[in-house]
Amino acid sequence: MKCSEEKTILVGTHIIYRHGDRSPILSYPESIVDEFFWPNGFGQLTLRGQLQQIRLGQYFRERYSELLNSTYVASEVTIRSTDNDRTLMSAYSNLLGLYPTSKEKLDLILLEIEQDNKWPEVLPWQPIPVHTVPKSIDYVCTSDFFDQSTISK
Repeated sequence: MKCSEEKTILVGTHIIYRHGDRSPILSYPESIVDEFFWPNGFGQLTLRGQLQQIRLGQYFRERYSELLNSTYVASEVTIRSTDNDRTLMSAYSNLLGLYPTSKEKLDLILLEIEQDNKWPEVLPWQPIPVHTVPKSIDYVCTSDFFDQSTISK
């Protein structure tokens, strides 16, 4: 049998993704819009960003369905995030799409969120841990350890 004819089996994966849509980090000096314009202030995940992450989690569920259990199993998945509100909320939103307690209920709720443009009071959700490490030793989720002076401008 030739190598190209052998069936390959996915046995594991690492997935790295950024946070969803966020509000601006800061305002430019002449802007008439200040931080109070944004419901949660500057640099925070928006409702659109939450929806993006839920949909991304649903995509991961579909893409890796043969690799993942249908419910959360601690020994199967580890989630890492930087310790920022927008990245933690992105991770939790992503997990809602990846491990919903009911896909049908979640699809109806997502449709309601998109129509009403507000977060619902009840979600089919189970708590799943998201881990962080101190920024000073985080060599995976931050880029602060790179010497910025070596990057050509």
